[in-house]
Amino acid sequence: MSNPIEFGDADILFTDVDDTLTTDGQLLPETYLALCQLAAAGIRIIPVTGGCAGWCDQIIRTWPVTAVIGEGGAFYAERTAPQTIRWHFWDDEATHRRDQQNILAAVAALKLDFEPRLATDQPFRFVDVAVDYNQQQALTPAQVASVHEALVAQGFNVRQSSIHLNIWLGDFDKSTMALRVGRELLGLDHPELQRRSVFIGDAPNDESMFRNFPRSIGVANIRKHLAVMTYRPQTIVSQRSGLGFVEMADAWLQQRAGSAQGQADTRLA
Repeated sequence: MSNPIEFGDADILFTDVDDTLTTDGQLLPETYLALCQLAAAGIRIIPVTGGCAGWCDQIIRTWPVTAVIGEGGAFYAERTAPQTIRWHFWDDEATHRRDQQNILAAVAALKLDFEPRLATDQPFRFVDVAVDYNQQQALTPAQVASVHEALVAQGFNVRQSSIHLNIWLGDFDKSTMALRVGRELLGLDHPELQRRSVFIGDAPNDESMFRNFPRSIGVANIRKHLAVMTYRPQTIVSQRSGLGFVEMADAWLQQRAGSAQGQADTRLA
């Protein structure tokens, strides 16, 4: 890590997914193993993603996580029984659905010299709209900026992930929903949640998390975005994407093991 981080007694991990956990679109076995090792060590893991509700349903059902925040903070999902999932929306679902239809209409009506295309996972989204610029489509930086500016001018929130432009209406983002999860699900106020949490991410749409969670880490691929970011991670690991996540997890687990050994030595003294 560029600045070795002290994990202290942190026991909550908020993590981005695309290009933080995944590597070139794949979840590497060593990355998934690191997730399992962190969970086995008693760390509560909460992915915070711009990914769609469909993806979040799979994550909460099959990964060793406490909850998952999706579509940039529009909702969180928790597992209340082995096969039972409860969804918590920022506002009511009907309002979100109405707003989503308005955004879809605005994207379709854009007058540009190219046609922005929706992400292929759009049918599986509950709340936001995702324009693909770097997944199956390849927009230039100027084209991305023109879509962003046109939609912001119409009053929409727009954030850029590593693959999509996410567009929504409402006063939520990744961080505000993370704080709500802290209160509602973990029973922690803002200062206590900050003290006990780590966040790791890779893109400009993670800035709200970098701003509100001081113990924050970037995987190496975040470096290409730093020039346009106001809020940056406390430290950056040497490796990119999922292997950067593994690097962070190894450091955290080593510190926990060292702390446990130190406590054992003290008791024996």
